[in-house]
Amino acid sequence: VLHQTTTGCCTSDLNPPHIIKIFLGATLASCKLRVVDCHVEILESNFFRETDSVKQKEKQDLLEWAVVIVNNNDIIHGKLFYARLYSQCQNTIFVVWDFDNHHWLEMSTFLAVHSDVYAPGNHENLYILSRFNFLTVGPVHCSTIQWSRGFLANRLSDMLTVPRLDEPLGKHIYYSCCSYRNRVITTLNQFYPSIGLTDTHFHSHSPEDRLKEWYSHKVHWIAPLLNDVPNRLFDAIVTGGIPIVPESLRFLPLVRDINRDYIQFYSPLDVINPNRIHEKAIEMFNHGGTDKIAERHRYALEHHHVDSRIDQLLNYVTDIFEIHLLKRK
Repeated sequence: VLHQTTTGCCTSDLNPPHIIKIFLGATLASCKLRVVDCHVEILESNFFRETDSVKQKEKQDLLEWAVVIVNNNDIIHGKLFYARLYSQCQNTIFVVWDFDNHHWLEMSTFLAVHSDVYAPGNHENLYILSRFNFLTVGPVHCSTIQWSRGFLANRLSDMLTVPRLDEPLGKHIYYSCCSYRNRVITTLNQFYPSIGLTDTHFHSHSPEDRLKEWYSHKVHWIAPLLNDVPNRLFDAIVTGGIPIVPESLRFLPLVRDINRDYIQFYSPLDVINPNRIHEKAIEMFNHGGTDKIAERHRYALEHHHVDSRIDQLLNYVTDIFEIHLLKRK
C-alpha cells in the first residue's frame, strides 16, 4: 500500500513504484502538468458529493493506484465521502493543499488527518496541524489559480494595449471572522468605489471576463484575511498591475523576493489617507510602461502560477514515497 504506516514509513507493492495516474481537484483545473507516461485527469466539481453507492464504488476504483491532489475547496461539501475514499483507497496517495489553515482550524485538522501529504497554504497553525499529520509540508503558498498559463500568455497583447483605469481595484468577499479586514475595506470604499465588500458572484463569470476586469486597472488594493499571502497578489502581478499590500507582508517568504518595482506596501495610516500610496503606485505603473507590464506578467507566470505549486507538491510526493515521475524536458 502507499498510505502512511503507523511507524512513519511508506510501503509499496510496486517494484519499483511508479505513479500510474494523477487526479487533480476541480479547483486546480487551470493546472497543466508536464508529465509523460501518466494519466492526468481533472475531477468533476461535485466528485466528492456522491451519494449513490454504485457510483461511489466506481469512483473508488477510479482512484486506485493514483496520486490525488485536491484543494480544501474541492472537499468542503463532500467531507464524508472523501473520508471514506481516503480510508478505503489504500493504494492511493491523497495530497491536500489547504488554503484556509490560517482561519479555519476545524476544517484544516480534518484535512490533515485525512491526507497522506498535507500542504497548508499559510504559516499559521503549522505546529498544531503537524501533530495531526507528520507529513505536513510547506507552507505551499497560494498562487495564480484561476487561469491557465496558456490562457494568460495568449492574452499578453491585450494586457499591453488595453486602456487602464487609475482607480484601484479591490473587491473582496466578506468574512465575518475578519473584522479588521472588513473595516479596512469599508474605509477604503469611502475613497474608491472600486474597492469594497462583495459576494462570490465573481467566480461565476467566465475566465475571459474575470481577466478583463483585472487588467482594466493599473493598481490593485489587497487586504488579506489575516496576514496571509493571498492568490490575488499574484493575480495582480500576472495581469501586469501593481499590487498594494500591507506592510506586514513585506518580508514574508515569496513577498520579500518580489522586485520592488512590482509592488507597493501600505501602512494603517494609508488606509485612512490612501492618496499618497495610491498615487505612488500609479506613478510606478506609468513609469514602467508596457515593458514592465510584460516583465511582471512573465515573472508571475514563471514563479507564482499554480503549475509551479503543483510541481512542488509532486516533488514532495516522489521524495517521500520514493516513486517515479517522468517529466518532459
